[in-house]
Amino acid sequence: MKKLLYRLVTGALLLTWMGVIFWFSAQPATESEEISGSVSYRVVEVCNRIFDKDMTEAAVLLWANRIDHPIRKAAHMTEYAVLAFLVGVCMLGYLDREKKIYLSALFFAASYAVTDEIHQLYVVGRAGRFSDVCIDTLGAAMGLLLFGIVLKLVKSIAKSRGFH
Repeated sequence: MKKLLYRLVTGALLLTWMGVIFWFSAQPATESEEISGSVSYRVVEVCNRIFDKDMTEAAVLLWANRIDHPIRKAAHMTEYAVLAFLVGVCMLGYLDREKKIYLSALFFAASYAVTDEIHQLYVVGRAGRFSDVCIDTLGAAMGLLLFGIVLKLVKSIAKSRGFH
């Protein structure tokens, strides 16, 4: 019963996150650019305040424009890091060998990245890019690295407390 509940909860979390990624990808280019542009603007604005740079509005906009592309790619990586992490957590309920979990999670995330880019071919102003698949897969690998660290930590704590 515990295993079934675990599978249901982690599966629901995974499907929800996949839906979030799909929703972001379904946004037309203008809407997507607006969101990333506002994030870039806020980042520059906060840095301006923290470092007391006293930048003009034009300078803030210029810097926001300069960092927009890296912000967008970091968002891609983060989406897929979370996806791979959740796949890893979910796979713990099905597989017992860690190597299979990591390989399955990486393959799943990379495959989803491919389908996501194909989906974007049908969204106004968007394009499917192989480079984005690579960036997403790199993000997934980073998410699995974090997953491995968390898994080791949890196992270590469980062992020290006498759980097996």
